[in-house]
Amino acid sequence: MSNFLSKINILKLGKRGENIIFTIFFLIYIAWCASSPDMNIESLKGVLTIGISVGIIYGLVALGISLIYTGLDVVNFSHGEFFMIGAFMGLTTFHLLDVDWIYEVFPESYGWVVYVVCLFIAFVSMGLFGVLIERVFLRPLTKKGGGYTVAGMGIIICGFGLSVVLINFAYIIWNPVAKPFPVDLGLPLNIANITLPMTYLWMLVVGLSISAGLWFFLNKTKMGLGIRAVAFSKEVSNLVGINVPLYISIIFGIACAIAGIGGTLVGPTYQVVVFMGYIILMKAFAAAVVGGFGNLPGAIVGGFTVGLFETASSFYISGSHKDLYAFLLMIIVLMIKPTGFFGVQVKMKA
Repeated sequence: MSNFLSKINILKLGKRGENIIFTIFFLIYIAWCASSPDMNIESLKGVLTIGISVGIIYGLVALGISLIYTGLDVVNFSHGEFFMIGAFMGLTTFHLLDVDWIYEVFPESYGWVVYVVCLFIAFVSMGLFGVLIERVFLRPLTKKGGGYTVAGMGIIICGFGLSVVLINFAYIIWNPVAKPFPVDLGLPLNIANITLPMTYLWMLVVGLSISAGLWFFLNKTKMGLGIRAVAFSKEVSNLVGINVPLYISIIFGIACAIAGIGGTLVGPTYQVVVFMGYIILMKAFAAAVVGGFGNLPGAIVGGFTVGLFETASSFYISGSHKDLYAFLLMIIVLMIKPTGFFGVQVKMKA
């Protein structure tokens, strides 16, 4: 394997060569799945439904990881715990809103009205919580830089520590027992002979809306342009009068808010449990790498790619290794196309 990788390195295939090899890999993979005895129209519908729905969640969390990386020059390894706490915040809000008068006001739409409130509370609360975490724990380190500096390594280590603290924090408040999120969003929809559960539809619609809203915010608003300037160069931004520490807090808060709403989106489909953040972080990290680390549109594309690859492999290869496939795809991408789908040549940020 090492000889093979060294030959690829010597050949210096370039972007066109990488794309050709990657296309060949996917054609072989598709042919392998198509030859499976389980391949049929119904299973393919299931793969598309589940893969796209799960993929948007991976993409949302990867979006937050990439956003923090562009702003702080480091990877936040506690990001999965914001996803988990966001799910619990949504579930707690759901139980608090389980009162008769709300049902009397919205008898026909009680489920989705309450769910919208849960999503909003998870988004806002995790955004504010993220700002608090950044100011209290990360601010002393971000003042000294990020990337490959000593302070940057300190932020990474702080992320691991925060992960443990937040897991135990959730353990004390909500205990380790998995909890259902029994919101009633209505009967499944039938679109082009594909039965689509309402929870999956909410994942897709809300996830794409959040992604589109973030794109509009970063590209069409004054504050968004300020965030992009800070991500490009903190020194230059400071010289032109931008409050860099404030914008770093905003970046961290937005990323954590997106993770929180992602956790609440997943809640009705899967049970809410203290340790749900760990595996979503790893898969979202794989999605960010596949899409191009630090590239925001790439994070969404990477999320869909990982979700579809994982689901198809579970259907047509082996369902007992479901959590392996995302990392396998990440390794293959790093071997063939190290910068991901939309990434650029990596440079040291210090």
